[in-house]
Amino acid sequence: MATNVIPEAINDMRVYLNGADDMIGCKEMKLPELSGLTADIEGIGIAGKISAPIEGHFDSMEAELTWQLPTRTSTRLVAGTTTSLDAYADLQSYDGGQSEYAHECYHVVLRGRVKSHDPGTLKAGEAMESKTTIEVHYIKISIGSTELCEIDKYGYKAVVNGVDLLAEVRKNIGM
Repeated sequence: MATNVIPEAINDMRVYLNGADDMIGCKEMKLPELSGLTADIEGIGIAGKISAPIEGHFDSMEAELTWQLPTRTSTRLVAGTTTSLDAYADLQSYDGGQSEYAHECYHVVLRGRVKSHDPGTLKAGEAMESKTTIEVHYIKISIGSTELCEIDKYGYKAVVNGVDLLAEVRKNIGM
């Protein structure tokens, strides 16, 4: 039985572009912030203004890939290119009660379009740190067999911890 399991680090990871294992050279992947779309509410019955989240709707979601050096893969990711990324990471923890390591799979699926590609800086003896920014319209995050969230802006879906935040909205608008 697991007791006192302490999350430690990402042991390792792999990122697949459109199903292919050609993301070698990708140094890191910054996941998008999941920030709710809001509307300012003010008037009778409210002492001031409230920035109210619109349930199930999310603001612009950007992912960023950082490359050690430009690669053939990174340089073909230019503005407008449609892309699908599958990221798998091993979450390493330490179970203090059992005195052993514990591992779980962290899986992220992203779909979107490339907004920009910055080739980086040329400097002798150093990495170029090129970056690719992707506007994400679909994200799904799982740990092990547990799905934490799935947001599909074009599919009108926002499921968080098993709750479909847009189910009633879809019904009310005839979807």
